[in-house]
Amino acid sequence: MNPTAAIQTLLNDKKKLELAFITVFSAVIIILFYSILSMNGVILGNDPSVHLEKARIFLNTGQIPLGNLGWTPPLYQIVLAMFISLSGASDIGQLIFLVKILAVIVDWLMIMSVYLLTSRVFSKKTGAIAAILLLFCFPVFELNQWGGSTTALGIAFLMLLLIYLPLAIEKFGYLMVTFFAAFSVMMAHQLATFVAVLVLIPVLLYMLKKSKGKTRGAYLKVIAALVLGGGIVFFLYYFGAMIGYLGVMLEHVFFSQKAYAYQIGATTLNAFIVNFGFITLLTIAGVYFAYKQLKTPKRTVYFIGLLFALIVPFILAQSHLFGLYLPFQWFIYYLTPFMAIFAAVTVAYAAQKIPRFYANHRAQFRKTWVKVATTGLIVVTCLAVGVRSDVVYGKIMEAGTFYATTDIKAYEAGIWLRDHYPGNQTVVVTEIPGFWFQQFSDKPVIAQTNPVIQRNLITESVLTLSYEIEHPQTLLKAYGAKGDTTDEGYVSLDHVWHRASYSATNGDFLYFTQNGNEHQLPLSTLSKQITFENQTGNEKISFIYSNENFTITKTLQAQNSICPLDVSWTVTPQISGVSNVTLYLSTFFDLSFNFDKAQIPQVMDWVNPWDADSNRVNKQETGNPQTDWAVASFLNTDLKNGYLGLYDSQNDIAYAFNFTDRPQWGNIGALANRQIDAVRFRYSFSNVEVNQTVACSYQILTLAKNSYPQLSPNNLESMLSELMPEITVVTRDYNDDIRENNIGFIVYDRNQLDTQIINSKILQLIYSNDRYVIFKIQQ
Repeated sequence: MNPTAAIQTLLNDKKKLELAFITVFSAVIIILFYSILSMNGVILGNDPSVHLEKARIFLNTGQIPLGNLGWTPPLYQIVLAMFISLSGASDIGQLIFLVKILAVIVDWLMIMSVYLLTSRVFSKKTGAIAAILLLFCFPVFELNQWGGSTTALGIAFLMLLLIYLPLAIEKFGYLMVTFFAAFSVMMAHQLATFVAVLVLIPVLLYMLKKSKGKTRGAYLKVIAALVLGGGIVFFLYYFGAMIGYLGVMLEHVFFSQKAYAYQIGATTLNAFIVNFGFITLLTIAGVYFAYKQLKTPKRTVYFIGLLFALIVPFILAQSHLFGLYLPFQWFIYYLTPFMAIFAAVTVAYAAQKIPRFYANHRAQFRKTWVKVATTGLIVVTCLAVGVRSDVVYGKIMEAGTFYATTDIKAYEAGIWLRDHYPGNQTVVVTEIPGFWFQQFSDKPVIAQTNPVIQRNLITESVLTLSYEIEHPQTLLKAYGAKGDTTDEGYVSLDHVWHRASYSATNGDFLYFTQNGNEHQLPLSTLSKQITFENQTGNEKISFIYSNENFTITKTLQAQNSICPLDVSWTVTPQISGVSNVTLYLSTFFDLSFNFDKAQIPQVMDWVNPWDADSNRVNKQETGNPQTDWAVASFLNTDLKNGYLGLYDSQNDIAYAFNFTDRPQWGNIGALANRQIDAVRFRYSFSNVEVNQTVACSYQILTLAKNSYPQLSPNNLESMLSELMPEITVVTRDYNDDIRENNIGFIVYDRNQLDTQIINSKILQLIYSNDRYVIFKIQQ
């Protein structure tokens, strides 16, 4: 048989054609997703390491913990444990291979479930198109890259529910599939359960409405199967974790998780264009074409299921518009398969109608303008597909770097630590190499996380050897090792701490005259020691800078009744003949915010330094935005009430000084883009005797309207003295974290390593490669 005849025979045999498509497409999926998972040389994402850890716990203890909503339900980990047990794998390389194989299988199940559902509802051709279009949707790949296999598994079982739910009234076998699908959805992922319930409610109501006589009993059996399948899991897994919080559950789940606000950007129109491109337009048209094909009584139930499976996650992804706080971005993953299905309906409809249209209007296609238009349409379509492919490829590569939370160098470092330091002391690691380091080193690991997503208090304190003083609205962090940065002030936005201000030793100086000679002493050149007192009512951090000539101490102290922090400085010379002592101090502002207005009553009334009284402003204007600046100066006589305020009118964030001791001089600086970047001031003392201590003090306040609604520029000054009896001060000490968590080692990604930490007396460098360093903590 010649090749042309063989191909034609294959096309005529639909079963062989379907088998050929599934075989080839499955191979493409397996190779593609396995390659993506292995982009960093090991495996992408942190979540797979947690799944592996839980699977190993199941195997070691023989127990599957239930009733813990802090992580996903255990179905995926149980399957992984079975893979490990059946394969006999024990080496970490073998275990990583199994994790990737299972992830790829789940990806295949999700994509094939889209094919099966679409084929069942429409046609096998439409199903094939839907499966292919799914690969033009970036969320499918992103889900795989951060390790969202449990979400993919939940989507696959949701597809099975939509396939077999309408069929369950016909055969007992379909009824059992429905039962196990409901069970599996709830055991796969909490959000899959949430979405499935909202999608299936209108489907079940429609089925009940249309049922009559004997069929009503069959529908009730279907509902019973769903309730029983889901109910078993609910009482096994969810009920125990939820029963103690029923009174506050709705408030907590829908209104209190404000940290999810960081995900809103992933649900914007621009995000949809990046994620889906032309598929978005095809989806909108596909809803209409699907309705036309499924409006017959027996098939309408499928349309309702598909429509709500599209609408529900879309509305949940946009629920911030209704004042709800849910994991907005995660609902995009549940939306993606159904966008591909409706888009495939449009493509299949066009593929069916275009040949007929051409056959009926063949003569019209001979006209030049029709040929040009047709050619243009084909070119535009090819360009759209080409551009979409390029966008998806670019996003895959970008995400591959972002989610590469470990690599071969981390593997080598972990194996080295395991072999040279046996034992179970805890290791604190930076976000990269992440939680995978636990599998490499066989030691308990506490991994740094993105504080916007989830704040890990232990890693924040230990990695930077830091102390914290936290008010409900403000947070102070002081560092033993963070370059020149000594302390930072944070504000709370949507329950996430963001740095608003900081102090650094390269901005603080001591000037003095000795024996007629003038000297400048940067604090960055002095040795530094930190002391921390965290007794209730006496929470304070002191920085002691010293050399053989001077001791300079900065103390920050919290109070339980007011928000401002007390700041005091002392200077003590150990040499004689010192005069004209000047302490030059700087407070810097994080440029991620936009402090653009300042107030000194009767001097600057909420204006930018560029717009202040010309007699007080010094400017550099060369036309270069990188070097141009303006500073508005003030004297101690200008600070009649000791108050100076700054405001970010874009983000509603305020910073204020209350000078108990007024400085002799100061200025407020702004960059060319009008962002206020610093406030500088100086205290001057005349003759200072040997071992005589001179002092100055002031208060600082950092607040955001997001967490303190009463805030406004007009009442900022009064808030410096406003009593707040409900304030509870919380302190944290990295020494306590080290002791309480049995932390013996710290692993740093070199890209995050502050080289000054090498000078810390409690750390000993024991390992280094070109990407990671390991320190042993000296007891």
